[in-house]
Amino acid sequence: MLRSVFHFLVFLLVMYAGTTMAQCPTNIGFEQGDFTGWEGDIGTIERNSGAITFTNHIIVNGLQSIITRASQQVDEFAGFKLASPNGSNAIAKLGDKTTGSKAQRLTYTFTVPANNNNFSLIYYYAVVLEDPTGGNHTNANKPKFTAAVFNVSDNKYTDCANFNFVSISNLPGFKFAPTQNSANQYNDIYYKDWSPVTIDLRGYAGKTLRLEFTTNNCGPGAHFAYAYIDINQNCTSPVTGNVICDINKPVTLVAPSGFLEYHWYKTKDPNIELSQSPTFSIFPPPEAGTQYSVRIVPYPNLGCEDIITTTIKNSNNLVFNVTPQLYACKTPGADITTPDITAGTDKDFTFAYYSDMACQDPVIDPKAITEARTYYIKAIADTSGCDYVKPIQVIFKQAPNLVIHNPHAVCKPNMVDVTADTITTGSTFYDKLEYYIDANATIAYQTPSQVSASGTYYIKAINSASGCYDIKPITVLVDELPILQTRTIYGCGTADITVDSVTRGSSFYGLPTYWKDAATSIPLDNPKAITASTTCYIKVANAADCFVTAPLTVKIFAYPQIQVTNPASVVFPTTVDITQAFTHNDTTSYFYYRDSLATKVLTKPETVTRAGTYYIKAINGNDCAVIERVKVDIAKPPDVNYSVNTFTPNADGKNDVFHIVIPAAIKLKHFRVYGSWGGLLFETSDAEKGWDGTSNGKKMAVGTYYWIFEGYDTYINQEVKKSGSISIVM
Repeated sequence: MLRSVFHFLVFLLVMYAGTTMAQCPTNIGFEQGDFTGWEGDIGTIERNSGAITFTNHIIVNGLQSIITRASQQVDEFAGFKLASPNGSNAIAKLGDKTTGSKAQRLTYTFTVPANNNNFSLIYYYAVVLEDPTGGNHTNANKPKFTAAVFNVSDNKYTDCANFNFVSISNLPGFKFAPTQNSANQYNDIYYKDWSPVTIDLRGYAGKTLRLEFTTNNCGPGAHFAYAYIDINQNCTSPVTGNVICDINKPVTLVAPSGFLEYHWYKTKDPNIELSQSPTFSIFPPPEAGTQYSVRIVPYPNLGCEDIITTTIKNSNNLVFNVTPQLYACKTPGADITTPDITAGTDKDFTFAYYSDMACQDPVIDPKAITEARTYYIKAIADTSGCDYVKPIQVIFKQAPNLVIHNPHAVCKPNMVDVTADTITTGSTFYDKLEYYIDANATIAYQTPSQVSASGTYYIKAINSASGCYDIKPITVLVDELPILQTRTIYGCGTADITVDSVTRGSSFYGLPTYWKDAATSIPLDNPKAITASTTCYIKVANAADCFVTAPLTVKIFAYPQIQVTNPASVVFPTTVDITQAFTHNDTTSYFYYRDSLATKVLTKPETVTRAGTYYIKAINGNDCAVIERVKVDIAKPPDVNYSVNTFTPNADGKNDVFHIVIPAAIKLKHFRVYGSWGGLLFETSDAEKGWDGTSNGKKMAVGTYYWIFEGYDTYINQEVKKSGSISIVM
């Protein structure tokens, strides 16, 4: 199915019936290479209805553009040459391949001469399209190309002069385009080869008419249309060949090509059909004044049926001369259009240039031919229409063969000599070299032996004998030196001079190299571990191998000295002062930590209460630091002792009081004694006091009693609770 693109490659040939070229509107065929006489409009197409609204009366480059034959472009989808079949030098492009709900128009307004009632427009067009299907697409809002003639004098469009091509899939005569691009959604593209449309405007003498050419994308904006337009003015009858140019040759009448049917007859005898071909040859030539007519029948919906009448005329005796050979230089090329080529030819001729004798293959740029061969110049008499063809052989003179060897890159402040023999080694057929800044060799380079800046320059080789030359570019690279900045590096014990911070702010290519001497002849053995203060050298280069060297100062400082002696063992709650485990130095600062990475600060190094390994960090005035460990041995205190389970409170001085032995690490909260019935007999928070076997001054009887101890163990930092029994015996 046809889908998103609608291209119109439209080549239009407009012919006027008149008497002289002066009656043809100025630049109607873009021969000036611009839009002189033309007007442009930019607008939008409504999404659903397809109605077009023009909002800007302007010509926008890209939407309305001029393309010259010399550019030798082709359409990227259908492959058409962007050069008119009639050999004109320029065409116009209307629209582009970008999407969006846009429309663009070109118009040309002119007045038909008052004495000219035989006036026709013949459009040669080719169409490339992709039919968008589904969604909101209708025939009204699809991409299209429209051509129309508006009668300004009568304020209405002319009959049989208006048509449009809409991107629908069933248009007859279409082929699959050779170039598809699904990645960009330009696929399923179809095209139709060049075809004509004739619009009969006879009877419009003195009327003002406006040609209108319009392209629009689809209403939703995803599919586009564009056209190529060329209009060539002939200012003679649409039937050509009606002049007897040579009585020994037939007169061949040629009707506008590309129609469905042709019917030739003598005007005075319309019932006898003479031919059904687009061309009709008559030999021997008829008498001057004989009239012939041709009825042309267009394809459906492409114009109206028309009858064109022409009168046989005698030609004038015209002179057409062509220089048989042209010797030229391949650069800038042979120009077969210069007046001296046709010197002595009558002024009544218009010339066209071809690569073949049949004049079917126009020369793309006859002003700059670069292939040696025979070409053909066709001279067309402006008044009689007779044409003559003569050959011209293009021969190229001996031209220099310039070979360029780009010089090696150099480093500033060095310069390049592009005049050196090595630059043009292998070049031949020249006797002079010139040096320029521009490709056209118009701005001379004043100091080619001392090129101090990178760039593209140009050498021109000249063959003085032939006058031919060759121009070639030469690329020169004069590279900037790399930027190298070094910073003094400080180290404790050793230093790594390969770290990025040493050359921060520099600009170079690859990795630096490190040397003991400024001449960079003795490499540095181990730049990652410099162990003594020194001055060494760093060398860096850029992509062109330009290098610089810079000194680097390295300063190595000693680590502080610290000799640690582990403290003597103690029993908790006795503490240890690890600040006294070594001899202090006045130029060194000391810090204490609980981990080897020195991240967990020991807040009270003078009163360490727990056994373990601690760390001392010594930092001297050069910020060099060492970390040494110190081992602290603090024994765990004894537990609460309650091994005694009887006592004799008889006042004999022996075993009269029941005590629980409490170590210093445990802080007493309560010591209570209860009777067997649960009553509280004794309570104290003084660890020195014990129970003497009384309660409120009254001696308790022999028997078993129960005690409870509550305290806080400062070694393990948690509550302690003990209980047991004690018996009074006598």
